[in-house]
Parts: sequence; C-alpha cells; structure tokens
Amino acid sequence: MRQKLDNLYWRMRFRFMGMMEDFLKDEEGDTNMVSMIVLIVIVIALATIFKEQLQLAIEAVFGKLTEFINTGL
Repeated sequence: MRQKLDNLYWRMRFRFMGMMEDFLKDEEGDTNMVSMIVLIVIVIALATIFKEQLQLAIEAVFGKLTEFINTGL
C-alpha cells in the first residue's frame, strides 16, 4: 500500500512540475494584455482630449432622459 501511495505521489508531483513549467514558459496571453493596456491608454487619452465635448453630450443625453421620464409620469 505504501508503494502505491509513493508512486501516486511521484506521478502527481511530476505532473504538477510539468504543468508549472508549461505555465511559466507560456506567453500566449501576453500580447492580449499588452493590446488591452494600449487600448485603455488610447481611450483615456481621447477622453482627456475631448473632455468638454463628452461632458456636454452626457448632459444632453441625461437631460433628455430626465425630460422623457418626467413627461411619462
């Protein structure tokens, strides 16, 4: 019985070590993360550049929404 448990332990340990090695060497998600960061930076830059226009547009939308809600009641 002890031999079976030892064999199971070593198989699981080697499998885990192999998975950890694959995880550390895998670079599949790196390009996605970089592209997401670049997109976030671009959105923040555009929001900063067009801040006043965005505020006016949002105020107009919420003004019309409030007016629609008030006339519906």
